[in-house]
Amino acid sequence: MGSLQPLPSEHAIWDKHSIKAAIARKGKSLSDLARDFQMPEPTLRSALVKPCKSGELVISKFLGLPLYVLFPERWTIENKRIYPRTSKNKH
Repeated sequence: MGSLQPLPSEHAIWDKHSIKAAIARKGKSLSDLARDFQMPEPTLRSALVKPCKSGELVISKFLGLPLYVLFPERWTIENKRIYPRTSKNKH
């Protein structure tokens, strides 16, 4: 059998697979977290692929890692949300 891989370091890139694996290493699943935090399971699943503040906060709290480490494209070190800029077509 293969050996367990360590958690990614704070400087590593966390993707949805590594986040789910880290949750599993701590003995929970996304379904378990949803029940524990009394929220819909799709909220946590959505947080892995798109911005979803409540889901991101639960995952961050459970893993004990700041939002900007887990979701660097969505959060700044100052714990502020990064909003994508939308460009309007000028015709």
